Amino acid sequence: MAKHILIADDEPTVVALAKQKLEEHGYFVETARNGKEAMRIVNSLAIDLIVLDVVMPVMDGVDVYKELKKVPRTADIPIVIMTDNRIFRESFQTLGVEHFLPKPLDAEKLIHKVEYIFTCAEFGSKNKQVLVLGADLEITESIGKTLEAQSLVVGKSADPIDFISTCLILAPKVVIVDVLLRGDVPSYEVVKAVRCFSRLKDTKVLLYTCLAPEDMDSMEGIEQLKQFKDFCMEAGADKYLGRFIPATFWDTVKNFLA
Repeated sequence: MAKHILIADDEPTVVALAKQKLEEHGYFVETARNGKEAMRIVNSLAIDLIVLDVVMPVMDGVDVYKELKKVPRTADIPIVIMTDNRIFRESFQTLGVEHFLPKPLDAEKLIHKVEYIFTCAEFGSKNKQVLVLGADLEITESIGKTLEAQSLVVGKSADPIDFISTCLILAPKVVIVDVLLRGDVPSYEVVKAVRCFSRLKDTKVLLYTCLAPEDMDSMEGIEQLKQFKDFCMEAGADKYLGRFIPATFWDTVKNFLA
């Protein structure tokens, strides 16, 4: 059954973009221009997820969040906060919010986040869970489809913090990490984090790369790949799978899911 999503934001262009993209992916979408409208919709419909702006007229995102948490029927609805303000983000984190999207809104990241949240919600009752972390959304989607074809439940993330938090909650059978993941938390730091927790002692950590063949031909690309791979293996990764190739990927991964 298609999920019902509420978008609450006073910027018409943001709402229109989010609504169009979500509906293209089969979701039912409700929209609200302010917090008061959002609460009216939540109280009259069964909403599965809320994408919430912070600064809105009549009733802001903070007050909406607090009202939702007061009522058992709405307290567990997943919420994604849209903000480019670091202080707003940190404030919501102290309230218990886990999911954020920056502004201006990137429609592809919105879809990735929504599908990630719904997949995680499904994980609890499933066996042989797999989590994939990579910055290239097209590649992580392709990895997901390859594994889902084998009746696995797959969670995909581009955010290392979300990824590590979900690992701790779900204790997946296997995690698959892009070895060239960079940014504030590079791939080898993710591997170190996974290996720090006894809850994840049985989780297999596999590495892959999405480098194109032309990048692999350059000395700089090869050296960078080797360096990051070595750092990850030293941090506790179980195996480097090489470049992601759909036709052969499952044959390697399945050995770690027995």
